[in-house]
Amino acid sequence: MREISADIVADIDSTLNELLQIAELLKSAKLNHHFFHEVEALEKTQESLLARLMHRQSLLDMENRKRSLDSLKKEAIEKKVVEYARSQKRARLRSARSKS
Repeated sequence: MREISADIVADIDSTLNELLQIAELLKSAKLNHHFFHEVEALEKTQESLLARLMHRQSLLDMENRKRSLDSLKKEAIEKKVVEYARSQKRARLRSARSKS
């Protein structure tokens, strides 16, 4: 799971870098009226990257929720194991006392 999260985070980082580059290119292109078609293409690319970023963020959120749920399940199991061990210890103590 950690590998998946790391891959998603790396992709988010890469997408953000691309968005920053596009923003800089757009700023330059908008200053020059000869680049009208390039501005349109850059804006479409920017929209696509934003959609990708939102999707990756939702994947990361789901992954984190799943990890939290798995941790809670493990915690519950560990508590049950500890409680069982305690009950066995109490039972042994009672048994030892009754034999004395």
